[in-house]
Amino acid sequence: ETQFFSKEMLFARFEDSKIVQEDLFPAFKSYVKTHLDLVKSASPASSREDVLHVFDRQRAYDTYSADRDPAAGLFAAMFGKQWAEDFIYDFLFSLSERTEEGLNLSPPMFGGPPKGGGNPGGPGGPSAKCVAPIGKDSSKRPSLSSRG
Repeated sequence: ETQFFSKEMLFARFEDSKIVQEDLFPAFKSYVKTHLDLVKSASPASSREDVLHVFDRQRAYDTYSADRDPAAGLFAAMFGKQWAEDFIYDFLFSLSERTEEGLNLSPPMFGGPPKGGGNPGGPGGPSAKCVAPIGKDSSKRPSLSSRG
């Protein structure tokens, strides 16, 4: 699923680590430099609609991430389910919207079950996609009415 992530994201394990140092790391540094140049040259959002749109997308991202946090099970096992939910929804992803059923504490299956069963990280790899709706509650929107 690429709702908040690039379809071009690279997940790989290389037998030859030189590929990482000689090819991938220089490409990553170039990407970061280009991104910083774009950020430095961008103008801040000035309209109320633009600011609210950015805030709504951040809220949607937080909800998406809270619902899929792979550490939720670990937090619940170590500190209890209520603590884990409070930590994830109120601290890590503080703009997220809690679901009635709470956190999904089953182990993460990134991308769905593997083809032909077996180890999710093994041959065949993940094949299915998991999609969850994101709510539209605007109660966590910032108030822009009082500008000073």
